[in-house]
Amino acid sequence: MAVGSARDKFPNDLLLVQFLRSVKRCAGQGPYIYDHFGFEKTLEELMADILRMRDLMRQQLPASEFSERGVFKEKRPYVAVLTRSGYEFIVAFFATRVLGGAAMPFGSGILPEEARYFVDSAESLCILAGKDCYEKAERIAAMSGASTDLKPVAIPISCNAAPVGTIDITIDETLNMAPDGPGLVIFTSGTTGPPKGAVLPRICMVFQPDAPPNCQTVCFRPPHWLGGAISLVEPMLTGKKLHILKERAGVGRLWEVLRSHHITGTGFTPGILREMKEWLEAQSEDEQEEYIKAFRNIGIIYCAGAMVSPSVLKFWKNRTGLTFKNVYGSTEVGGLATWKDLDGTERSDAIGAAIPGIEVKLTDGNHGEICVRSPFMLRKYIGDKEKTKAAFDADGYFKTGDFAERKDGEFIFSGRANADYILFRHYRIPSVQVEVVLTALPYVTEACVLGVPDNEAKEICAAVVRLTPEQEQLQRRHSEQTINLARLRKDMNETLPKYMLPVLVKILGPGEEMPQTVSQKPIKSQIIKRYFGVDRSWSAENSVCGVEYWGSMPAPVEADTKPWDWLGLQRADFKGEA
Repeated sequence: MAVGSARDKFPNDLLLVQFLRSVKRCAGQGPYIYDHFGFEKTLEELMADILRMRDLMRQQLPASEFSERGVFKEKRPYVAVLTRSGYEFIVAFFATRVLGGAAMPFGSGILPEEARYFVDSAESLCILAGKDCYEKAERIAAMSGASTDLKPVAIPISCNAAPVGTIDITIDETLNMAPDGPGLVIFTSGTTGPPKGAVLPRICMVFQPDAPPNCQTVCFRPPHWLGGAISLVEPMLTGKKLHILKERAGVGRLWEVLRSHHITGTGFTPGILREMKEWLEAQSEDEQEEYIKAFRNIGIIYCAGAMVSPSVLKFWKNRTGLTFKNVYGSTEVGGLATWKDLDGTERSDAIGAAIPGIEVKLTDGNHGEICVRSPFMLRKYIGDKEKTKAAFDADGYFKTGDFAERKDGEFIFSGRANADYILFRHYRIPSVQVEVVLTALPYVTEACVLGVPDNEAKEICAAVVRLTPEQEQLQRRHSEQTINLARLRKDMNETLPKYMLPVLVKILGPGEEMPQTVSQKPIKSQIIKRYFGVDRSWSAENSVCGVEYWGSMPAPVEADTKPWDWLGLQRADFKGEA
């Protein structure tokens, strides 16, 4: 059969069934995918690239790795993907699924040594590489496979196949792909420990309703984060035209896409919403109204990845009047688990109730660790049976490591089991609770609360704070209005007991940013080092510019544990980003 032939059959995979139904319904509409890396593609061109990519893998990989039906054998289904382009990821993802495999996307800035670890752990047969990443993929392939009987190869992702004339592909009803088989591998962010390869099932992302006509969406997140992968794949399943921004393109570019195109839906993180708010406030009043008018086309504001600050929530509710859904989920859960409509008067750490079809419980009844059972959740961690077993309770619920309490039938988020609890003497301080109080102060727009290693206290409560532009202007004119640690503690003490108040604070200045993952989660180990000058533990004798310290603590010792930074999975290659 010729490479790129449209007369073909796909395996009976629920995701591929939905994909074919969608592309046949929406074919013939001209450009459908607008990738800012330089691709403007129709569905006919997409299908041609998927077919050619599938055939290239069949040609370049050993025949012994495929079954007699032409799909990957169960032993080695994982296919690494390295690309900066969203379109190239879509091609690689679907071509891999057509072969019964599971795509395993890497961050474009991953170091070859880091990628080798995951390629070898997964026994990947190949690395599908975008046009700007092929040389790196070859280096990764060259250093991988030393401990296996098969050397992985780098294969360029097809991106210029001639379009098919008609999309007349059908489903082979005799070639069934188990819904709970491996469908996608996403590595956890590593903000609180080493990244783990979470294998999500084929059924993940499947049961999405068809979109109404003329829907458009935008993806501004890379595919090695689950939110980015879903943002790229879901429009192909539901029938939405897709605009794809470059990695870290900036909120100005996102605003322009929202204004220039009729974007009818997308998801956000609290960090993105804050940056969009600040960018918008710097524009003229007339321009603000024009942007907000375009923003209202999205219908519902979905916010996930962290807890939104009260000031940011209030801004978006007041300016748009849209429903604001606070969403809780995780990579291992396979996406969303709970959601809550926030009206701006409730606490912003309210995460609501379980989404239909998802089961959620707390380990101690009305409080404790959040446990989730879902058909979309993690099946295993690659190469780690012990961690896989430890991730589930006796009833098959995934133990998220997040804590919550239940009030009036809904969940209130408390924080992480480890990173979001500060172990101060014999107290456990929930950092999320401190952040909620801190960001509720009228002069604070962003905050990160974390535990800095200390001697007998083990950890002390520290905060990195960004003031509102109005407060910054006020204290430039009136020095007596300057916000400092004493003022923060005084105002927070109205809500929190003294043991929960920060004893270290860094107030961010112009141009200073907190290190974050692509999903807008703070990288706490880097924040501690950058802003508090701590490699091992804090000392009261430290003289760190811009840091205020409250009280005298005993001399420090090394912290019991130190998060393992392996940040190649989160890096973006900034080449050609403008």
